[in-house]
Amino acid sequence: MTFNTTLNQKLENYHLILGSTSPRRQEILSENLGISKFTTVASNFPEDLDKSQLRPLEYVQLTSRKKAEAIYEAHRSTFQQDALILTCDTIVTCNGGIFEKPMTRAEQAKFFDYFGLHKDIEVISAATVIKIKAGNATEYKDHATTRLSFSSGNDDIIRAYIESGEGLEVAGGFKYQQLGCLLFNEISGDYYNVVGLPTNTYALLSKAVD
Repeated sequence: MTFNTTLNQKLENYHLILGSTSPRRQEILSENLGISKFTTVASNFPEDLDKSQLRPLEYVQLTSRKKAEAIYEAHRSTFQQDALILTCDTIVTCNGGIFEKPMTRAEQAKFFDYFGLHKDIEVISAATVIKIKAGNATEYKDHATTRLSFSSGNDDIIRAYIESGEGLEVAGGFKYQQLGCLLFNEISGDYYNVVGLPTNTYALLSKAVD
């Protein structure tokens, strides 16, 4: 399917690099935002920022920017044309804490115990675009926040979800786009932000190519 928007026409003048190997981000960019011409490059940024020194939004914004800058530094000598580097980082936060990817079911269960106490969860994504044009690099950024309400009285669903193995090694311990949606009774904001790439990424790219 061709989605011949002004943005797609302008993107013909750039090499668009998605700095992610996430299948979900690739899928959203192509199928939901209508941008199909891009290459994927993994960032070598270790994502080891000290969370205790940063508020959740600051943490995710800085991580996203560092991912983009790492790709720029690693590949700046190889660009054959003007380029755009797009990166995104997504975190789950509850009561001011940042919940990374649980590696075990026991850790995942602790996350859900905490969510059950505090209920209100935010999924924050920060997107960064570095535009390389005529040898000059310019950064653009935006973010999105989606609010989820953890469902009370769902012990049976929580038990079954943990036993299913879904949500391990995923931020917050759940995949909302799959069985994880049953853990919540309300969503407010951009659904695709929860999946991994907010829809305002389209507007960010449009701003970068203007």
